[in-house]
Amino acid sequence: MNAAPWWKHAVIYRVDPRGFGGLHGLSEHLDYVHSIGVDAILLTSLGGDATQPIATEVGSMDDLGEVIRNASQQNIRVLVELDGTSPDVVAKARLWLAQGVAGFYAAGANVSQLADLRRNAAGFVGQRVVIGDRLDDAHGTDAPQLAVDKKPGTQEKLDASLIRPALEAAQQEAGGLPILVSDGPSSQRSASRYGDAQTAKALAAMLMTTRAGTMLFYGQELGLPDGTNTISFAVPTKKGEKPAPLSVAAEEADPSSLLNWCRQLSAMMHSNHTVSSGTMTMLNHDDQNVLAWIRKPTALSYTNPAVVVVENLSSQPVTVSLKGDMQKLGLKGSFLKPLLRSDIGMGAMHLEGMTLAPHAVFIGHLLY
Repeated sequence: MNAAPWWKHAVIYRVDPRGFGGLHGLSEHLDYVHSIGVDAILLTSLGGDATQPIATEVGSMDDLGEVIRNASQQNIRVLVELDGTSPDVVAKARLWLAQGVAGFYAAGANVSQLADLRRNAAGFVGQRVVIGDRLDDAHGTDAPQLAVDKKPGTQEKLDASLIRPALEAAQQEAGGLPILVSDGPSSQRSASRYGDAQTAKALAAMLMTTRAGTMLFYGQELGLPDGTNTISFAVPTKKGEKPAPLSVAAEEADPSSLLNWCRQLSAMMHSNHTVSSGTMTMLNHDDQNVLAWIRKPTALSYTNPAVVVVENLSSQPVTVSLKGDMQKLGLKGSFLKPLLRSDIGMGAMHLEGMTLAPHAVFIGHLLY
């Protein structure tokens, strides 16, 4: 049995219920959410006021209870987003905890507020989690269990020289275990920022294969652009009619879709202990606009090898050699046996010369 808390190395799905037609609609589509491979739903933009915590167009407290019950049946926790700058943030947190939520993200909360939230959450049964923004002066039980880090995933462009240092810094556990974020309600969607499904696959792999946890924003798994905030579950009703682009039906029918890529990444992260819990070492290939890192298990052996992630962030094919990196790190290996790749290529990649298509991702076991 795994004794680690559920929120360590978790995939959290941040969702405005309006994108599913309200809380009741979200409850009806939890099978879809479960298929992505998430550990928790983070509900945002619930609206409401002091007398009615949830806006009427979103749903009711009974609808929230329905979401919590149905999510629990699929082993998904439900979290709620709070305004961390609100003076009554602790009282609101206690209200949601009493309803059965597993924790909350207190955006904008300071160290003192986060410490109060941690103490209050600890008074409720179960593994309740407090998520906060990354604060360098938060330590121990005053810090949130999970600290949101937006720097690696929100750079203006996919540039290894910008992302690699931010990703390296994000792996430090000061102020809580890191959780990476690239999209959210107050920022431009990454599909609009970076442009196409292939770059979205590289971004998803970056979010889901490091030592940090992952926070996906609803619709990110489909590549929804800015201005599209409703997930389409519509299926064709006429013979020969194709589903709408970027709909769930369209992406489920395409094995190479972004949706199916995110599902594969999540499945690998949850099933491969090295990917979920191994140590991480970044490699510097900024001059080729290549991101690469190594995940190493505690007990390294031929049957329990290291995992290497390589991403070509450029729009041109690139040939990269990792042989020198492995020698410097004292790692034995001559080729990478594929675990997951975003292109249509086949077979292993040799360390002396790996050729990657534009924006391609290759994840493999280091073997010899």
